[in-house]
Amino acid sequence: MTEVLIKELSTSDINWMTANGRQQQVNRGTVLIRQQSNIDTFYIVLEGTLSATIKRNQESALASAFAALEDDSDLEQEIARFSSGEVLGEMSFLNSSASAIAVKAIENSVVLALPQKKLLEKLGRDLEFACRFYHAIAILLLDRFERLIKKFTRRQNLKIPPLQDVPLLFGELNDSDIDWMIQHSIVEEIATNTILIQAGRLVENVYLLLRGSVSVSFTENSNSSFARLFSILENNSENNSSPGYEIAQITRGEIIGEMAILDIRLPNYTFKALENLQVLRIKRQQLFIKLQQNPAMGSRFYRIVAMLLSARLQGLINRLGYGRNAYRVGQRLAQNSEYSDEIDLDVMDNITLGGARFNWMLKRLKLSY
Repeated sequence: MTEVLIKELSTSDINWMTANGRQQQVNRGTVLIRQQSNIDTFYIVLEGTLSATIKRNQESALASAFAALEDDSDLEQEIARFSSGEVLGEMSFLNSSASAIAVKAIENSVVLALPQKKLLEKLGRDLEFACRFYHAIAILLLDRFERLIKKFTRRQNLKIPPLQDVPLLFGELNDSDIDWMIQHSIVEEIATNTILIQAGRLVENVYLLLRGSVSVSFTENSNSSFARLFSILENNSENNSSPGYEIAQITRGEIIGEMAILDIRLPNYTFKALENLQVLRIKRQQLFIKLQQNPAMGSRFYRIVAMLLSARLQGLINRLGYGRNAYRVGQRLAQNSEYSDEIDLDVMDNITLGGARFNWMLKRLKLSY
Protein backbone atom coordinates (compact mmCIF):
# COMPACT_ATOMS: atom_id res chain seq x y z
CA MET A 1 0.00 0.00 0.00
CA THR A 2 3.06 2.25 -0.16
CA GLU A 3 1.85 3.88 -3.36
CA VAL A 4 -1.67 4.82 -2.22
CA LEU A 5 -0.83 8.18 -0.62
CA ILE A 6 1.56 9.11 -3.43
CA LYS A 7 -1.06 8.16 -6.02
CA GLU A 8 -4.01 9.92 -4.39
CA LEU A 9 -2.37 13.06 -2.96
CA SER A 10 -0.93 15.91 -5.00
CA THR A 11 2.62 17.23 -4.73
CA SER A 12 1.31 20.29 -2.86
CA ASP A 13 -0.52 18.00 -0.39
CA ILE A 14 2.68 16.08 0.34
CA ASN A 15 4.67 19.33 0.63
CA TRP A 16 2.15 20.66 3.18
CA MET A 17 2.39 17.48 5.24
CA THR A 18 6.18 17.59 5.17
CA ALA A 19 6.22 21.26 6.22
CA ASN A 20 3.70 20.83 9.03
CA GLY A 21 4.75 17.45 10.37
CA ARG A 22 7.96 16.20 11.91
CA GLN A 23 9.94 13.05 11.33
CA GLN A 24 10.01 10.92 14.45
CA GLN A 25 12.39 8.04 15.10
CA VAL A 26 10.70 5.02 16.69
CA ASN A 27 13.24 2.59 18.07
CA ARG A 28 12.63 -1.14 18.02
CA GLY A 29 10.36 -2.15 20.90
CA THR A 30 8.95 1.36 21.40
CA VAL A 31 5.16 1.59 21.79
CA LEU A 32 3.94 4.41 19.55
CA ILE A 33 0.22 4.03 20.34
CA ARG A 34 -1.28 2.38 23.41
CA GLN A 35 -4.57 0.48 23.22
CA GLN A 36 -7.57 2.52 24.43
CA SER A 37 -5.50 5.72 24.45
CA ASN A 38 -6.76 8.97 22.96
CA ILE A 39 -4.47 10.17 20.19
CA ASP A 40 -3.81 13.75 19.11
CA THR A 41 -1.35 12.87 16.34
CA PHE A 42 -1.76 11.38 12.86
CA TYR A 43 1.15 9.22 11.71
CA ILE A 44 2.41 8.14 8.29
CA VAL A 45 4.96 5.33 8.27
CA LEU A 46 8.04 6.38 6.27
CA GLU A 47 10.47 3.56 7.06
CA GLY A 48 10.50 0.31 8.99
CA THR A 49 7.76 -1.98 10.28
CA LEU A 50 5.34 -1.62 13.18
CA SER A 51 3.07 -4.24 14.72
CA ALA A 52 -0.59 -3.78 15.71
CA THR A 53 -1.67 -5.85 18.72
CA ILE A 54 -4.79 -6.20 20.84
CA LYS A 55 -5.07 -7.43 24.42
CA ARG A 56 -7.87 -9.71 25.46
CA ASN A 57 -10.95 -8.54 27.29
CA GLN A 58 -10.88 -10.08 30.77
CA GLU A 59 -14.69 -10.43 30.66
CA SER A 60 -14.79 -12.14 27.25
CA ALA A 61 -15.39 -15.90 27.35
CA LEU A 62 -13.95 -16.25 23.84
CA ALA A 63 -10.76 -14.42 24.74
CA SER A 64 -10.44 -16.44 27.96
CA ALA A 65 -10.68 -19.64 25.92
CA PHE A 66 -7.89 -18.45 23.64
CA ALA A 67 -5.82 -17.50 26.67
CA ALA A 68 -6.29 -20.97 28.16
CA LEU A 69 -5.24 -22.63 24.90
CA GLU A 70 -2.15 -20.43 24.76
CA ASP A 71 -1.47 -20.85 28.50
CA ASP A 72 -1.26 -17.08 28.71
CA SER A 73 -3.24 -15.13 31.30
CA ASP A 74 -2.45 -11.81 29.60
CA LEU A 75 -2.88 -12.80 25.96
CA GLU A 76 -1.86 -10.21 23.42
CA GLN A 77 -2.43 -10.98 19.77
CA GLU A 78 -0.85 -9.43 16.69
CA ILE A 79 -3.47 -8.59 14.09
CA ALA A 80 -1.50 -6.60 11.51
CA ARG A 81 1.82 -5.11 10.49
CA PHE A 82 2.31 -1.64 9.04
CA SER A 83 5.08 -0.65 6.66
CA SER A 84 5.96 2.35 4.49
CA GLY A 85 2.89 4.29 3.32
CA GLU A 86 0.51 3.07 6.04
CA VAL A 87 -1.33 5.51 8.32
CA LEU A 88 -1.86 5.32 12.07
CA GLY A 89 -4.02 7.22 14.53
CA GLU A 90 -6.82 7.89 12.05
CA MET A 91 -9.53 6.62 14.39
CA SER A 92 -9.23 9.55 16.78
CA PHE A 93 -10.10 12.20 14.19
CA LEU A 94 -12.57 10.09 12.16
CA ASN A 95 -14.92 9.15 14.99
CA SER A 96 -13.43 10.55 18.21
CA SER A 97 -12.76 7.04 19.54
CA ALA A 98 -9.84 5.79 21.56
CA SER A 99 -7.44 3.52 19.70
CA ALA A 100 -8.67 -0.07 19.44
CA ILE A 101 -5.10 -1.31 18.94
CA ALA A 102 -1.60 -0.88 20.34
CA VAL A 103 1.18 -0.13 17.85
CA LYS A 104 4.82 -1.04 18.54
CA ALA A 105 7.92 -0.86 16.34
CA ILE A 106 9.37 -4.29 15.59
CA GLU A 107 12.41 -2.71 13.96
CA ASN A 108 13.89 0.78 14.00
CA SER A 109 11.37 2.89 12.13
CA VAL A 110 10.59 6.45 11.06
CA VAL A 111 7.15 8.07 11.00
CA LEU A 112 5.86 11.47 9.95
CA ALA A 113 3.90 12.87 12.89
CA LEU A 114 1.18 15.42 12.03
CA PRO A 115 -0.62 17.26 14.87
CA GLN A 116 -4.29 16.34 14.64
CA LYS A 117 -5.38 19.95 15.20
CA LYS A 118 -3.36 21.25 12.24
CA LEU A 119 -4.62 18.46 10.01
CA LEU A 120 -8.26 19.08 10.88
CA GLU A 121 -7.85 22.82 10.21
CA LYS A 122 -6.35 22.04 6.79
CA LEU A 123 -9.13 19.59 5.97
CA GLY A 124 -11.75 22.16 6.94
CA ARG A 125 -10.45 25.00 4.77
CA ASP A 126 -9.09 23.10 1.74
CA LEU A 127 -11.89 20.90 0.36
CA GLU A 128 -9.89 19.63 -2.61
CA PHE A 129 -7.18 18.41 -0.23
CA ALA A 130 -9.89 16.91 2.02
CA CYS A 131 -11.41 15.03 -0.92
CA ARG A 132 -8.06 13.51 -1.90
CA PHE A 133 -7.02 12.83 1.70
CA TYR A 134 -10.21 11.06 2.80
CA HIS A 135 -10.23 9.08 -0.45
CA ALA A 136 -6.71 7.81 0.29
CA ILE A 137 -7.51 7.02 3.93
CA ALA A 138 -10.62 5.06 2.90
CA ILE A 139 -8.59 2.94 0.44
CA LEU A 140 -5.98 2.17 3.11
CA LEU A 141 -8.68 1.25 5.67
CA LEU A 142 -10.46 -0.97 3.13
CA ASP A 143 -7.23 -2.90 2.56
CA ARG A 144 -6.69 -3.21 6.32
CA PHE A 145 -10.28 -4.37 6.82
CA GLU A 146 -9.97 -7.09 4.15
CA ARG A 147 -6.69 -8.33 5.59
CA LEU A 148 -8.39 -8.80 8.98
CA ILE A 149 -11.33 -10.59 7.39
CA LYS A 150 -9.00 -13.02 5.61
CA LYS A 151 -7.03 -13.65 8.78
CA PHE A 152 -9.82 -14.12 11.31
CA THR A 153 -13.42 -14.42 10.13
CA ARG A 154 -13.32 -17.86 8.47
CA ARG A 155 -10.98 -19.42 11.06
CA GLN A 156 -13.01 -18.24 14.03
CA ASN A 157 -16.43 -18.22 12.29
CA LEU A 158 -16.96 -14.59 13.27
CA LYS A 159 -19.69 -12.31 11.97
CA ILE A 160 -19.18 -8.56 11.64
CA PRO A 161 -21.74 -6.61 13.70
CA PRO A 162 -24.10 -4.44 11.62
CA LEU A 163 -23.96 -0.66 11.76
CA GLN A 164 -26.68 1.86 11.13
CA ASP A 165 -25.11 3.77 8.22
CA VAL A 166 -28.03 6.11 7.53
CA PRO A 167 -27.73 8.46 10.56
CA LEU A 168 -24.02 8.93 9.87
CA LEU A 169 -24.46 9.30 6.10
CA PHE A 170 -27.19 11.92 6.31
CA GLY A 171 -25.58 13.66 9.28
CA GLU A 172 -22.36 14.30 7.37
CA LEU A 173 -23.91 15.21 4.00
CA ASN A 174 -25.61 18.56 3.51
CA ASP A 175 -29.04 19.34 2.05
CA SER A 176 -27.77 19.93 -1.49
CA ASP A 177 -26.01 16.52 -1.44
CA ILE A 178 -29.27 14.84 -0.42
CA ASP A 179 -31.22 16.77 -3.07
CA TRP A 180 -28.81 15.45 -5.70
CA MET A 181 -29.24 11.88 -4.42
CA ILE A 182 -33.04 12.16 -4.59
CA GLN A 183 -32.92 13.52 -8.14
CA HIS A 184 -30.52 10.81 -9.37
CA SER A 185 -31.84 7.73 -7.57
CA ILE A 186 -34.63 5.22 -8.12
CA VAL A 187 -36.64 3.29 -5.52
CA GLU A 188 -36.70 -0.40 -6.48
CA GLU A 189 -38.27 -3.60 -5.20
CA ILE A 190 -35.86 -6.57 -5.29
CA ALA A 191 -36.89 -10.22 -4.96
CA THR A 192 -35.53 -12.74 -2.47
CA ASN A 193 -32.26 -14.48 -3.52
CA THR A 194 -31.37 -11.71 -5.98
CA ILE A 195 -27.64 -10.93 -6.03
CA LEU A 196 -27.16 -7.16 -5.92
CA ILE A 197 -23.36 -7.22 -6.14
CA GLN A 198 -21.28 -10.19 -7.26
CA ALA A 199 -17.68 -10.75 -6.13
CA GLY A 200 -15.30 -10.46 -9.04
CA ARG A 201 -17.65 -8.42 -11.21
CA LEU A 202 -17.92 -4.72 -11.90
CA VAL A 203 -20.20 -2.87 -9.47
CA GLU A 204 -22.79 -0.85 -11.38
CA ASN A 205 -24.91 0.57 -8.56
CA VAL A 206 -24.76 1.87 -5.01
CA TYR A 207 -27.76 0.95 -2.86
CA LEU A 208 -29.33 2.31 0.29
CA LEU A 209 -31.28 -0.50 1.97
CA LEU A 210 -34.75 0.74 2.91
CA ARG A 211 -36.42 -2.56 3.81
CA GLY A 212 -35.32 -6.18 4.20
CA SER A 213 -32.05 -7.96 4.98
CA VAL A 214 -29.01 -8.90 2.90
CA SER A 215 -26.30 -11.54 3.32
CA VAL A 216 -22.69 -10.41 2.79
CA SER A 217 -20.18 -13.05 1.69
CA PHE A 218 -16.44 -12.60 1.27
CA THR A 219 -14.41 -14.28 -1.49
CA GLU A 220 -10.63 -14.30 -1.24
CA ASN A 221 -8.68 -13.19 -4.29
CA SER A 222 -7.62 -15.92 -6.69
CA ASN A 223 -4.20 -15.85 -8.31
CA SER A 224 -6.00 -15.87 -11.65
CA SER A 225 -8.85 -13.40 -12.13
CA PHE A 226 -9.91 -15.35 -15.24
CA ALA A 227 -10.10 -18.64 -13.32
CA ARG A 228 -11.92 -16.90 -10.48
CA LEU A 229 -14.56 -15.57 -12.88
CA PHE A 230 -15.25 -19.04 -14.28
CA SER A 231 -15.47 -20.44 -10.75
CA ILE A 232 -18.10 -17.83 -9.88
CA LEU A 233 -20.08 -18.51 -13.07
CA GLU A 234 -20.01 -22.27 -12.41
CA ASN A 235 -21.09 -21.75 -8.81
CA ASN A 236 -24.03 -19.60 -9.86
CA SER A 237 -25.13 -21.89 -12.69
CA GLU A 238 -25.35 -24.84 -10.32
CA ASN A 239 -27.20 -23.49 -7.32
CA ASN A 240 -27.30 -19.70 -7.44
CA SER A 241 -25.51 -19.57 -4.10
CA SER A 242 -23.13 -16.86 -3.00
CA PRO A 243 -19.43 -17.76 -3.36
CA GLY A 244 -17.13 -17.41 -0.38
CA TYR A 245 -18.30 -17.41 3.23
CA GLU A 246 -20.80 -15.21 5.01
CA ILE A 247 -19.28 -12.49 7.17
CA ALA A 248 -22.36 -10.37 7.96
CA GLN A 249 -26.07 -9.81 7.54
CA ILE A 250 -27.22 -6.24 7.09
CA THR A 251 -30.62 -4.61 7.40
CA ARG A 252 -32.44 -1.32 6.84
CA GLY A 253 -30.23 1.74 6.94
CA GLU A 254 -27.08 0.14 5.49
CA ILE A 255 -25.19 1.25 2.36
CA ILE A 256 -24.25 -1.36 -0.24
CA GLY A 257 -21.60 -0.88 -2.92
CA GLU A 258 -20.03 2.32 -1.65
CA MET A 259 -16.57 0.70 -1.62
CA ALA A 260 -16.67 0.54 -5.43
CA ILE A 261 -16.42 4.35 -5.46
CA LEU A 262 -12.96 4.16 -3.90
CA ASP A 263 -11.02 2.48 -6.71
CA ILE A 264 -11.35 0.25 -9.75
CA ARG A 265 -10.61 -3.06 -8.02
CA LEU A 266 -13.29 -5.71 -8.51
CA PRO A 267 -15.11 -6.41 -5.24
CA ASN A 268 -14.40 -9.35 -2.95
CA TYR A 269 -17.96 -9.24 -1.61
CA THR A 270 -21.26 -10.73 -2.75
CA PHE A 271 -24.50 -9.15 -1.50
CA LYS A 272 -27.56 -11.42 -1.73
CA ALA A 273 -31.16 -10.61 -0.75
CA LEU A 274 -32.41 -12.81 2.10
CA GLU A 275 -35.96 -11.54 1.61
CA ASN A 276 -37.85 -9.11 -0.58
CA LEU A 277 -36.06 -5.77 -0.45
CA GLN A 278 -36.78 -2.14 -1.10
CA VAL A 279 -33.72 -0.11 -2.01
CA LEU A 280 -32.71 3.32 -3.20
CA ARG A 281 -30.46 2.75 -6.22
CA ILE A 282 -27.88 5.23 -7.57
CA LYS A 283 -25.68 4.45 -10.57
CA ARG A 284 -22.09 4.08 -9.40
CA GLN A 285 -20.58 5.90 -12.39
CA GLN A 286 -22.97 8.82 -11.98
CA LEU A 287 -22.08 9.19 -8.30
CA PHE A 288 -18.35 8.83 -9.03
CA ILE A 289 -18.45 11.64 -11.63
CA LYS A 290 -20.38 13.87 -9.22
CA LEU A 291 -17.77 13.35 -6.49
CA GLN A 292 -14.98 14.16 -8.96
CA GLN A 293 -16.71 17.34 -10.12
CA ASN A 294 -17.72 18.52 -6.65
CA PRO A 295 -14.77 18.29 -4.19
CA ALA A 296 -16.94 19.53 -1.32
CA MET A 297 -19.39 16.65 -1.70
CA GLY A 298 -16.46 14.32 -2.44
CA SER A 299 -14.74 15.25 0.81
CA ARG A 300 -17.94 14.61 2.77
CA PHE A 301 -18.70 11.29 1.04
CA TYR A 302 -15.17 9.87 1.30
CA ARG A 303 -14.99 10.95 4.94
CA ILE A 304 -18.20 8.98 5.57
CA VAL A 305 -16.77 5.88 3.88
CA ALA A 306 -13.57 6.19 5.94
CA MET A 307 -15.61 6.60 9.16
CA LEU A 308 -17.71 3.54 8.35
CA LEU A 309 -14.62 1.44 7.61
CA SER A 310 -12.97 2.63 10.83
CA ALA A 311 -16.09 1.70 12.82
CA ARG A 312 -16.31 -1.71 11.13
CA LEU A 313 -12.66 -2.37 11.90
CA GLN A 314 -13.28 -1.56 15.54
CA GLY A 315 -16.37 -3.77 15.54
CA LEU A 316 -14.43 -6.69 14.08
CA ILE A 317 -11.66 -6.27 16.66
CA ASN A 318 -14.25 -6.29 19.45
CA ARG A 319 -15.72 -9.51 18.01
CA LEU A 320 -12.32 -11.16 18.30
CA GLY A 321 -12.82 -11.03 22.07
CA TYR A 322 -10.19 -8.39 22.65
CA GLY A 323 -10.30 -4.85 23.93
CA ARG A 324 -12.91 -3.19 26.12
CA ASN A 325 -16.45 -2.32 25.15
CA ALA A 326 -16.36 0.93 23.26
CA TYR A 327 -19.04 2.89 21.49
CA ARG A 328 -18.76 2.80 17.69
CA VAL A 329 -20.36 5.23 15.27
CA GLY A 330 -23.64 3.72 14.11
CA GLN A 331 -23.78 1.17 16.94
CA ARG A 332 -26.96 0.56 18.91
CA LEU A 333 -26.22 1.11 22.59
CA ALA A 334 -26.80 -1.81 24.96
CA GLN A 335 -28.50 -0.71 28.17
CA ASN A 336 -26.70 -3.34 30.25
CA SER A 337 -23.21 -2.51 28.96
CA GLU A 338 -20.63 -0.11 30.28
CA TYR A 339 -18.51 1.60 27.64
CA SER A 340 -14.90 2.61 28.06
CA ASP A 341 -15.48 5.88 26.22
CA GLU A 342 -18.30 8.36 26.01
CA ILE A 343 -20.15 9.40 22.89
CA ASP A 344 -18.78 12.59 21.44
CA LEU A 345 -21.54 15.23 21.53
CA ASP A 346 -20.76 16.43 18.02
CA VAL A 347 -21.12 12.86 16.74
CA MET A 348 -24.41 12.49 18.60
CA ASP A 349 -25.71 15.77 17.11
CA ASN A 350 -24.79 14.58 13.61
CA ILE A 351 -26.50 11.22 14.15
CA THR A 352 -29.67 12.95 15.34
CA LEU A 353 -29.57 15.34 12.40
CA GLY A 354 -28.92 12.43 10.04
CA GLY A 355 -32.00 10.58 11.23
CA ALA A 356 -34.15 13.67 10.69
CA ARG A 357 -32.73 14.22 7.19
CA PHE A 358 -33.35 10.59 6.28
CA ASN A 359 -37.01 10.87 7.32
CA TRP A 360 -37.24 14.08 5.29
CA MET A 361 -35.85 12.27 2.25
CA LEU A 362 -38.36 9.43 2.65
CA LYS A 363 -41.18 11.98 2.67
CA ARG A 364 -39.77 13.56 -0.49
CA LEU A 365 -39.82 10.10 -2.07
CA LYS A 366 -43.34 9.55 -0.68
CA LEU A 367 -42.21 6.60 1.41
CA SER A 368 -43.01 5.93 5.08
CA TYR A 369 -41.80 3.36 7.62
